[in-house]
Amino acid sequence: MAGNIKEFQYDPDTRSTFAAWVARYEDLFAKDAERIDDGAKVRLLLRRLGTNEHYRYVSYILPNTPKDFSFSDTVGKLKSLFGTKESTVKKRYCALTLAKVPAEDFVSYACRVNKMCVEFELKKLSEEQFKCLIFVCGIKSECDAEVRTRLLTKIEDCADVTLGALMEECQRLINLKNDTAMIEASASGPKVQAVKSSLSYRKQFKKPNEQRCPQPSQGNHKNRPATPCWKCGAMHYSKFCGFRNHKCADCHQVGHKEGYCSSARRSLKSVKHRNGNLSIQTVTLAVSSIQCKRRYVWVKINDVPVRLQLDTASDITIISEQVWMQIGHPAANPTTQTAKSASGEKLDLLYEFIGKVSLNGCTQNGRVFVSGNSLNLLGIDLIDKFNLWSLPMDKFCNKIESAAQDISALKRVYPELFSNKLGLCTKTKIVLSLKDASKPVFRPRRPVAYAMQAIVDEELDRLERLNIISPVQYSEWAAPIVVVRKANTTIRCRR
Repeated sequence: MAGNIKEFQYDPDTRSTFAAWVARYEDLFAKDAERIDDGAKVRLLLRRLGTNEHYRYVSYILPNTPKDFSFSDTVGKLKSLFGTKESTVKKRYCALTLAKVPAEDFVSYACRVNKMCVEFELKKLSEEQFKCLIFVCGIKSECDAEVRTRLLTKIEDCADVTLGALMEECQRLINLKNDTAMIEASASGPKVQAVKSSLSYRKQFKKPNEQRCPQPSQGNHKNRPATPCWKCGAMHYSKFCGFRNHKCADCHQVGHKEGYCSSARRSLKSVKHRNGNLSIQTVTLAVSSIQCKRRYVWVKINDVPVRLQLDTASDITIISEQVWMQIGHPAANPTTQTAKSASGEKLDLLYEFIGKVSLNGCTQNGRVFVSGNSLNLLGIDLIDKFNLWSLPMDKFCNKIESAAQDISALKRVYPELFSNKLGLCTKTKIVLSLKDASKPVFRPRRPVAYAMQAIVDEELDRLERLNIISPVQYSEWAAPIVVVRKANTTIRCRR
């Protein structure tokens, strides 16, 4: 009998399992080996195991030995140890997605269909279980990977699971994600970084009662988007954004988070990246300069006129502590947000308050920050509230120009700046670095017309007197000049 039994070699990739092997010799052990005892059947069975398979089985049953188990127990343990690695769900999913290979003949295809349908175990599948299978197989998005794993576990553990139970489990998992995000956000705390004089403003805080976007599972880092979502600023694709049906409190449009209106996106030149669970947004602010013409807006804050500089690159509205005192120092809360300049200098944000702001015939409640610096800026938060993007700037701005100064007094104080002499830099020295293996290039001079020679010599003498050029006796490098006559009859010597 041992000679009639082929040796068992375990190979799960080709479906060479012990269950398939022993089924081939089931009648041999039941009929031909009927007269031998149970221990002899066990010995006969183990003799036909491969070397690796026998060693694995003996190690598996330690500290027991093969003779401690009956034939039926031995077969059961070997089926479990050398069985298929596929779950029932995988077998059923493969059967549902079965397709004929182009090089496969129809007989082979029919055999494969028959086998996979038997492994599908349709008789054991109830109508409710089939619904659950279709439900889970349809969840293919990467952002739902965690939910899909939990549902598959529930199907494997509970044979009588229903579609309603899976729906409740999905909602429970979504609530757990939202609760986790809420706890993480409260633990990290709000944070703002603003700027002055090429200020770099970093905004890390949420507005009161602001909705938080559920973060989808990213999986492999290669599948993450290169840029943040334009609807909420989080690192996921916009088609997975939880703010698709959210109504913005600023522009009253549906489809994005507060602060991510289309007008705000056009005015911001920002660099966004991730820091923990918050989106950091870096924006450049400009501060007024006497060398530039600036635009100012007269705004009423708590019915007191205040002049603010219009800054469409600032996310927030800031007033100085002096202006805050002028408007009656309204009740304000100490701000927990921080501000730093581009050079790392700290910008003091002392308080924040919600004030009644009137502009262009309209009144709104807006958030205003009080700074210890002399900054008075109208940011895009109030520009959005008053919908100033579609209005001509002259409708609400006053153009302020710097007062003319006495030029003659400046000439007396700085005479060298107003002279006709050419300036000379003495603070540094320029060094020209040549590439390795560079060879000198010498070009002979070009001929100059006889009538121009005296004028050219005079111009070269003038440049020498101004220390612009200096004579040399010898040089490995040389480039000829080109004499060009200017409109005022003088010449220019160009290279």
